Amino acid sequence: MWAWVFLGLLVLLLLLVMTPVKISCYYHRKEEDDQLEVELEAWHGLFSRKYELPILLFKVSPAGPELVAKVETIEQGSKVQEKIKDFTRRQVKRWYHNYRELVDRVRDLLPLIRDLCKQIHCTKLEWHTLLGTGQAAETGAITGVIWGVKSLIVGVLSHSISLRTMPAMSVQPVWNDAVIQTTFRCVFRFYLGHFLFSLLKIAWRIRKTGQRKWHTSPSQA
Repeated sequence: MWAWVFLGLLVLLLLLVMTPVKISCYYHRKEEDDQLEVELEAWHGLFSRKYELPILLFKVSPAGPELVAKVETIEQGSKVQEKIKDFTRRQVKRWYHNYRELVDRVRDLLPLIRDLCKQIHCTKLEWHTLLGTGQAAETGAITGVIWGVKSLIVGVLSHSISLRTMPAMSVQPVWNDAVIQTTFRCVFRFYLGHFLFSLLKIAWRIRKTGQRKWHTSPSQA
């Protein structure tokens, strides 16, 4: 009996290691309307879950600028959940502070995070923008700035993950009208086993650092 249990666990482990995961992201902005979609697929669509954010708006609150979004969760083609999410500047600063504290506290964590990111392969990257301010001089200047920002972001991305495609980017100026429209698509792929193994190495490093600090703190006191 135990042999069958062990065999079943081994088969399940092999399935997890060999599971291909695909994450597709799509963002479109036209004037004041935003649309963000994130789709998660495994085993070539056998399992799929999509998150849609059809409403993205900024509002000013006592805590500062706030991003409000309606998040719709779609599983196998049917909507299963809908909720409103608020993202404030204070939350973003707290997340960044927690990340910096973790990196400073755990030795050699950044190389492990880089190894984790290198398990992710980008197989599609498109970013097209249509913009104009109504004045030709301003439009030309902003077009150059947008090109620089896009090149910088793609450069950082190519050093962080494994870029397996040639990015398709464009910035089309509109000289005689005030308009802004942008479309962004990207597809990420990785194997679940490689990704989980990298996460386990990070968790083990964090745990070892926590134990070391726990053992040394009484003597330091």
